[in-house]
Amino acid sequence: MNGVAESRRELLRFMLGSPLAASAAGLAAWWPDSVGATPDLAVPDSARRALDVFQIKAAAQSKLGLAPWHFIVGGADDGATMSANRRAFDAWQIRARRLVDVSRIDTGVEMFGEKLSSPIMLAPVGDQQFIRQEGELASASAAARRGHVMICSTVSSYSIAEIAASANGPRWFQLYPSRHRPFMKYLIDSAEEAGSRVLVVTVDGPTIGNREAERWFRTRSDRGAVRMGNFETYDGKKGIGDPTLRWDIVAWLRANTQMPIVLKGIVTKEDAALCVEHGVDGIIVSNHGGRQEESGRGTLECLPEVVAAASDRMPVLIDGGVRRGTDVFKALGLGARAVCIGRPYLWGLGAFGEAGVARVLSLLDAELKRIMQFAGTTSVDAIDATRIVRA
Repeated sequence: MNGVAESRRELLRFMLGSPLAASAAGLAAWWPDSVGATPDLAVPDSARRALDVFQIKAAAQSKLGLAPWHFIVGGADDGATMSANRRAFDAWQIRARRLVDVSRIDTGVEMFGEKLSSPIMLAPVGDQQFIRQEGELASASAAARRGHVMICSTVSSYSIAEIAASANGPRWFQLYPSRHRPFMKYLIDSAEEAGSRVLVVTVDGPTIGNREAERWFRTRSDRGAVRMGNFETYDGKKGIGDPTLRWDIVAWLRANTQMPIVLKGIVTKEDAALCVEHGVDGIIVSNHGGRQEESGRGTLECLPEVVAAASDRMPVLIDGGVRRGTDVFKALGLGARAVCIGRPYLWGLGAFGEAGVARVLSLLDAELKRIMQFAGTTSVDAIDATRIVRA
């Protein structure tokens, strides 16, 4: 969100608290372009009444305590990378086309031999029970109901087996590296047994990002024990994080799973080329939603060089900053095969549970379809670099 937009919102909040707000005409007189614009001050009382993900965000903020709220919205250090993720989308514009038959739009995409109904996926987020009791079970159910892929986190509140039993939808598994290889093998085996189709390995965490607000409010919340379902049934040394991780992990993974291997956290052409060299099956361009390194670089800025280095050898996905269907379109135009969303569906979970997650997916799907129609692109495959231009 840019500074001008935020200043307008602050002025509107002030005005709505004054007697002038009693009259819509009075508001229009003071701020003519506010009437009929996005009703960003509205807080929906149900998922179905939400008009965009920003209204769902407002509903979540109104319902959640400070600790879970900052768990969702917090970023590393000063939040510069988190802001850059969002700001990067403003640097691109969509080239609308006319007189094209767009009565039928196909948002489907093929990934690793499977046809998916949408290029929008749920990014892996752990500890969702901190946001709502149903946690990942609600998110998985919403994703399955709409045919979206959910990438289940290693540190989910519920185990991969519990999530699989709750919803029979397309499901991938995200693996955090660990110094304890038998534990990693256990997690991989559990994911395969639960029907996970792709293994997503997060490689952007040689250490933990400095999320100050999240740490501050967590230490002041009376939460009790944190559940991590995938950890509960393993009898042995366990833990996540391995600062010694090197590229030879790919060979180890290949020897221990039949699932396609996707590395999450690649942001440079050098590392993308090494992915090709080591036989990785896919890449997710990601900086952990601005929650890890404070590089100040948005993932959409990183995407073109990664796509070029991958050279059609593997699908490249992206996460970070996606809030609209137009954002999805821009990422696809720059070469992404699919996008992953994190905070938006967590807002949905916090605001309205399963219905909120489903509503977020519904809104983004509808927005993507709409901009595809305006751009004259009847399929995801038709969205390429000719459809966008730098602002």
